[in-house]
Amino acid sequence: MHSMHKSIFAAVLLPILGLTPKAVAQSLANMKIGDDSTEATALGQPVATENYKGYLVRKWSFSNGNQLSVTSDTRDRIIYLESDWDGDDNATACDLPGLKFGVTTLSDIRKRFGSNGFTFRRRNGVIQVPDGVVMMNSYEIGNAVVTFITKVPVTGEQPASPEAKAGSEIGDRATLDAISISDPKYAENEWGERVYDPKYKKAEWK
Repeated sequence: MHSMHKSIFAAVLLPILGLTPKAVAQSLANMKIGDDSTEATALGQPVATENYKGYLVRKWSFSNGNQLSVTSDTRDRIIYLESDWDGDDNATACDLPGLKFGVTTLSDIRKRFGSNGFTFRRRNGVIQVPDGVVMMNSYEIGNAVVTFITKVPVTGEQPASPEAKAGSEIGDRATLDAISISDPKYAENEWGERVYDPKYKKAEWK
C-alpha cells in the first residue's frame, strides 16, 4: 500500500530462501531501512521493477501468494519496505516478532504500543476498499516509521464502516493485512506532517 505499493513476505519463506533472520525488530526479509539495496539480491529476480518519482521500486511474489516491495533511493539505499498478506490462512507468519497476518488485531497493536499511533496529513488513515475498510496506524520505532495496515472485511451481516474506526469493536475485528517500514524523511516527503493520537509516545519494541 505504498502510495500504495502492494507487497508481502512471510517469515516462513526465509528458510526456503536460505536466509537467517537477523535480530532486528524493524526489518523485513532480513532488510532494514538504510541498508544497501543489493541486500535484496538474496531474494532472486523481482517480478516487477518500476520507477516511482525517481526511486527504484522492486517487487517479489512468492509461491504462497505473498509479495515484498523494496524501494531504494538514488544512493542505492533502502528507504521503504512493504510486506502484504495474500489472505492464505496457512501463510500468516510475519517477519516482525509477536505478530501474525490475519490474526493480530488492531486492538492488539494499540495495546502493545500504548496508543493509536499517528497518521499523516496527506494520507488517509482509513480507506474504503472494494472488500472492506483498511486502517493505517504508524509508530516511530527505533529510527524508522513502522505502519501496521489492518483490514475489516465486508460481511453480509456487518458491513465495515470508516466512521466506526475508533471504536473497540472495529479494533477487535480489524486484523493485520500488511506492514510497511519507512525512512522518516521519506514518509514526511510522501505523506506530510504527522497527526498524533493524544496518547501517543514513541514506541519501544517489546
